[in-house]
Amino acid sequence: MNEQNIYQGTNAELPPGGGGGSGGVPSGGLNPVNLLRIVLRRWVTVVLLTVVGVLGGILYTQLVSPVYKAHAELEMSVRRPRVINNDAVFEDNSSSRDTDAIFNTRFAKFRSPAMERLASDEYIKRYPDQMGKGSVNGSTVGRYTLAKWIRDDVNWSKVPDANIVRVSYESSDPEFSAQLVNVLTHCAGVLMMQENQALSDEAVKWLISQVEDQRASLEDVEKQLAAIREELQLDSLQQRKTALGQSLVSVSQEKEELISRLASRKTVYEFVAGLKDTDPNLEMLPTGLPKEEQLNELIRVWRSANDELLLVADRYTELHPEHRKASEKEVRARDRLEQFTELSSRAVLNEIELLEKQEKQVDDRIGAMKSEALELEQKLVIGMQRLQRLERKRDAADNAYQNMLRRMEEARLSADENMAYTKVIRNATVPYIPIRPRKVRVLVFGIFLGMFAGSGLAILMAFWSDKIAEVNDLKMLGLNVLGIIPTQKKVDSRGELATIGLRDNFDHIVEIFSGINALICSDRYIEQSRMLLVCSVFPGEGKTVTACNLAISSALNGMRTLLIDGDLRRPQLVNIFNIPEEHPSLLEWLSNGEASLSHGQLISKDIIENLDVITSRPVKDVNPAELLGRGQLAELLIWAREHYERIIIDSPPLGPVGDALVLANQADSLIVISRIGKTRRRALRFALARFHELEVPVLGCIANDVPHSLSGLFGGAEGYGYGYSGRYKSYGRDEI
Repeated sequence: MNEQNIYQGTNAELPPGGGGGSGGVPSGGLNPVNLLRIVLRRWVTVVLLTVVGVLGGILYTQLVSPVYKAHAELEMSVRRPRVINNDAVFEDNSSSRDTDAIFNTRFAKFRSPAMERLASDEYIKRYPDQMGKGSVNGSTVGRYTLAKWIRDDVNWSKVPDANIVRVSYESSDPEFSAQLVNVLTHCAGVLMMQENQALSDEAVKWLISQVEDQRASLEDVEKQLAAIREELQLDSLQQRKTALGQSLVSVSQEKEELISRLASRKTVYEFVAGLKDTDPNLEMLPTGLPKEEQLNELIRVWRSANDELLLVADRYTELHPEHRKASEKEVRARDRLEQFTELSSRAVLNEIELLEKQEKQVDDRIGAMKSEALELEQKLVIGMQRLQRLERKRDAADNAYQNMLRRMEEARLSADENMAYTKVIRNATVPYIPIRPRKVRVLVFGIFLGMFAGSGLAILMAFWSDKIAEVNDLKMLGLNVLGIIPTQKKVDSRGELATIGLRDNFDHIVEIFSGINALICSDRYIEQSRMLLVCSVFPGEGKTVTACNLAISSALNGMRTLLIDGDLRRPQLVNIFNIPEEHPSLLEWLSNGEASLSHGQLISKDIIENLDVITSRPVKDVNPAELLGRGQLAELLIWAREHYERIIIDSPPLGPVGDALVLANQADSLIVISRIGKTRRRALRFALARFHELEVPVLGCIANDVPHSLSGLFGGAEGYGYGYSGRYKSYGRDEI
């Protein structure tokens, strides 16, 4: 018999050693659909590792100290060489200087030791309380640590194609980072000014002596002017006048505010005083009421009680208890409101009296201040006349001094070709959002890392696993999948599962087995399905329940059917169909060779119409394999062929014992039961190879315990009514 006839309905050839790859490699290889199927099948692993990734990210964000980054921006400008007039000392006709060289030279000085010393001193000067106290970046703040951080950790950068310098610093203390960056921006300007001053002083040394002489002359005049001012104390008088004017303005504003507040309080008093005579309206309440929230609440309570009273009044008379109760509630709410308004009106009245007293006091102060201002004005007029003469003398000396300074400034401007200036365009602010760790990014990374690790682990577990994981694995082994039994959450008893076709002809599992029976009764399989051997590799894969349901379905279809319990080591049919203990057992019949019993006496008849059963019971010290090889069993099966249209044999598992191979030689073909997630690929491939050697036709395979998930659909369960949620609880999980 050729291989195509042995493995019915198979498109791929199955070699003697089996098919579908080796080891634990799943069917389909490494194509994306197959990998997705593996991940969906082991979604619990992916979810657990994703949760671990999220928890790891959360733990990381909690344990790692946050790092904050403060930054600021400076604008650097280079003054081009200029000559104001012919009196300039340094005349330079070369107007094209290397601006970039000047810029880069000054930029390099920001990282110089001079900047370290200057910034350290400035920080200590600004924040002396932080020196030697606390800990920043794991170290105590000190002069040495400040210089080290400025040298190693401060980042200076230039914006391409722009004279913009950015300075930033990262620290675990956000306030410290902002303070240090602002100190650095300030010191950058100071450092540039010092450099510019040094260059400028070199250019104007010869003018300094003349400037000193003019300044001495001006100082003499200033001393005389100061003596006169000291005598007259005009500055003090002017200050007093200015302060008095400001005070007068302030007091006038205070009076206006008092008048405004007094008018507001009077309005509030009028409203509160008349509140009990009107219907309070929350939308008409003025602002500034005493305890406004409490008043609003009392009004709402009263209005609610009043509305409730109106509703009750529509339904009951005044003598009704409900009406009395609502009326009392409304009266209590109204009393509390009137009591509150009485207290509020008294408080507002007291406040009005206090404001009127304050207004009178302010009027008295304004009158006194106006009199004092007039007296000061007279003293100032007299003093100013005496100073004008001396100020004209001072102005002449000052003009001479300013002319000399201007000449010196012109000389300085001529040296500006190598000078640079900085301007702060953005100061550092205290950063409140850390740059590390970024919680959202860490959590997203943890999720993706967990999903990736979970998917990788799921794929690795699938490649290491030796179990049949999906329907496609059976197809890759060259098996024709006759039907698929889905997994359910709950499991009925063994007997109820095996005989469910006797109780409910419309159950989903019954319909599945009806479809399988219709398939094997078709013209393609009818000649090879008269005597079927139902087998599995290991116990607990569902072969006994399958054999029973196939037999019941065949009988219900009108075929005279005989179900034989061929598992002589662990017979189950006797319990499933409740066969009396006194009924003959197949194993006893084979072991004793009782000639007095005919074949027909072994049969338990009329389980249902067209269904008979041959059962067995275990017997100690008897080897079923030896008995199965005798001619008695062959004669029984020949007799069965003559009296029944279909014989279904419940086989023992293929893995533990070799009884199934003996029975397979007697059967026309066999159906393999494979439980998804339990049947081992190597063992099933080995069993199929043994059947191939014996030239036993494998009619097909029934996939049991197929999971209700997307992986089941991707795993080759499509087209078999997969996913139907009938009343059948669970078939594949019963250990049969």
